[in-house]
Amino acid sequence: MARANSFDTDLFDRGIAVRLDGLSAGYGAHTVLSGLDFEARKGEVALVTGPEAAGKSTLMHLLRLTLAPRAGRAVILGLDIGRSNAGQRAKLKRRIGYVAENPVFVEHLTALENIILPLKMARRRARAYERDVIELVDFVGLDRGGADLPVENISGAERRRAAIARALASKPDLILADDPTAGMSPEEGRRIVKRLAEMRRVGAAVVITSQDESLADVAPMQHWRIARGRLAIDHASSADAEAFE
Repeated sequence: MARANSFDTDLFDRGIAVRLDGLSAGYGAHTVLSGLDFEARKGEVALVTGPEAAGKSTLMHLLRLTLAPRAGRAVILGLDIGRSNAGQRAKLKRRIGYVAENPVFVEHLTALENIILPLKMARRRARAYERDVIELVDFVGLDRGGADLPVENISGAERRRAAIARALASKPDLILADDPTAGMSPEEGRRIVKRLAEMRRVGAAVVITSQDESLADVAPMQHWRIARGRLAIDHASSADAEAFE
């Protein structure tokens, strides 16, 4: 049973999409994140960089509600996770778009069919989203020919573009991208991150993890560094939005 104060509308009304305070999390006996503080705002991008096994993916699992915190407080899109019930968390997940490091598809379906699949499962009418999806395919840079091919026949970069389009198709309030440039050339990776960052313009909060610190200058964003399970914002390298407009 959820407590009466499972919602923190004040934080959300002030533009704070994610607030983590003193959060700890891990797997089994292993603690990965300890005393972690983090904030992501609506209409902004947060880039979290750090070496391999620093806790970036664990942070993503927390934000997409597939891992429960052991201690501390997590408020995501106005819902206090520790005080919420399963029904509230299920509704919240529908407001989150996630791009996995290794996205999974129904391989025999086309890229376009995979992008549309979550919308069909949500029983949305085709005429309500068809035009938006075609525009989205163009936005992420997925070639129309590639969109009509089975996913098993397209390149790794095209799969990543399709994964991003699928995550954005439901117009989420929070967009999570776990190492979205993995396996890409530096130029292609920067293009992908720039496209993700553009979603800030429609009011979404965007959180991107990567080992590549140079991505901090791709677009206006807050740059966080994670090391040994703790996060700290890099004020010196966080981009000034005015310089990009």
